[in-house]
Amino acid sequence: MYSEFDIHAYLVSYRDMAFFEDDADEAADQLNELLHYIHQYSDEDDTLDVLEEVVRRTLYEWIENPELLALDSEEMQAYIMEQLADARQQESDDDE
Repeated sequence: MYSEFDIHAYLVSYRDMAFFEDDADEAADQLNELLHYIHQYSDEDDTLDVLEEVVRRTLYEWIENPELLALDSEEMQAYIMEQLADARQQESDDDE
C-alpha cells in the first residue's frame, strides 16, 4: 500500500545516468524530481503495485527517450499524473 512505498529506494545519482554523458547531473536531478512527483501525487488508496508500475514506466521512458530532459516541472507533473491515472485504471480493469 501507499504507506509501504519508499521513493528513496528508487532515487538515482549522476553515476546512474552516465549514458546521458555531459547531461548526467541534470538527468539524475530531473528523474529524481519525477520520482518525487509519484510520491506527491499518489493517493492513500494507491497500492504498492500501482506505484511500482509508475516507477517502472517512468524509468523505462526516461532511459528510452532522452528528449524528456527538455520537460519543465509542470510537464513532468502532468506526465506523472497521467501515468498514475493509467496505472490506476489498469489495476481497476484487472480487478474486474
